[in-house]
Amino acid sequence: MTRPGPLSALLALLVAASPLAAQGRSRRHRPPPRVATPRPVDLRLLRTERASAASAALALPTMLPAVHRCIEQARAVDPASLATIRHVDVVVSLTLGGRATAVTFDPPLLARGLSACLGDALLTWRQSGVIHPRASVYLALELRPR
Repeated sequence: MTRPGPLSALLALLVAASPLAAQGRSRRHRPPPRVATPRPVDLRLLRTERASAASAALALPTMLPAVHRCIEQARAVDPASLATIRHVDVVVSLTLGGRATAVTFDPPLLARGLSACLGDALLTWRQSGVIHPRASVYLALELRPR
């Protein structure tokens, strides 16, 4: 019996490592298809979200006087800019401890001093209860014309 040469050994190695050989192997060893099963609802998460919403509802009335004061100051300083705004969406980002870290406004508030005043007022937000990472509180402010 003849001994295989280095060239034939290299050729056998290349054939074994080729993508076609790997495809052939994966076709033979394909796992059965998985059936999608619905995930059970995590009741702890639902309870936590309800508790967070309830504590936000309790914290909101304490913030309303400061928000109202900021809007009235902006009406006194720059009534023309504030007259064009009817609705503002506010997002208050919270930390794990429930403290406000960032406040964003949509649309941006162009009235002089209004975004700074509202931002300072809402950054004092303190949410009690269990807070998820990267939690946010969404507020919709309706500004009524005078």
